[in-house]
Amino acid sequence: MSRNDRYIAEDDIYGIDTDYAVPASNPAKRPDLSGSIGGRMGSTNSSNAAAPSASVGPQTAYTSDALPGGHRSNTLDEPILTTIARDFGKVGRKTVQVLYPKGRDNALQEWDLWGPLFFCLSLAIIMSFLAPGQQASAVFTGVFALVCIGSCIVTLNCKLLGGHVSFFQSVCTLGYCISPMAIASLVTLLAHRIIITLPVVAVAVGWSISAAVGFLAGAQLANRRLLAVYPICLFYICIGWIIIIS
Repeated sequence: MSRNDRYIAEDDIYGIDTDYAVPASNPAKRPDLSGSIGGRMGSTNSSNAAAPSASVGPQTAYTSDALPGGHRSNTLDEPILTTIARDFGKVGRKTVQVLYPKGRDNALQEWDLWGPLFFCLSLAIIMSFLAPGQQASAVFTGVFALVCIGSCIVTLNCKLLGGHVSFFQSVCTLGYCISPMAIASLVTLLAHRIIITLPVVAVAVGWSISAAVGFLAGAQLANRRLLAVYPICLFYICIGWIIIIS
């Protein structure tokens, strides 16, 4: 007896109707699953595919009215020279506000570190030219470290006293207020006479202290103002003394 005959005999014993057959599925009645997970979604996507879709790319997503931070210009695709010129313009406006602080248009509230780095490097380079040949590198390192570390210490002192000021904004302000000291060091390099250096440095120190104290006046230190002003005065007086003795 073959295997099929044995299966038929077993079906007859258990009373299974062998005439029943599972109907084959009709391929024409299957739902269309191409293009989506479900049939309705596939038909919807196929209908929408015919219409041109409005793709949102970098050019349309970042418009002048949708930029984060309230900016009005898209700087992602602008030339590098335009970016450099805009940054130099901002540094120039903030420097003018330090040198001529009348009006207080709060330009330094938008802090940056390019201006402080420029004035710190300028002061260190000029001071290295004033130093003897064997001490040029040591003077450059010392002045650069004094400006950077001193700005951080003055800022931390203001923060510990309860001042409401941003760390980088305070460092930016103190760095821009070094610009009169850099001008004084340049005058010292050109004149190199104590009769000219002393009054110029004295005026530059007073100018820097006045500008820094004026810009940090919004830190709300009514009862501890003297404790915050003293490190600022000591910071700029030390820089002025280094210029004089050089």
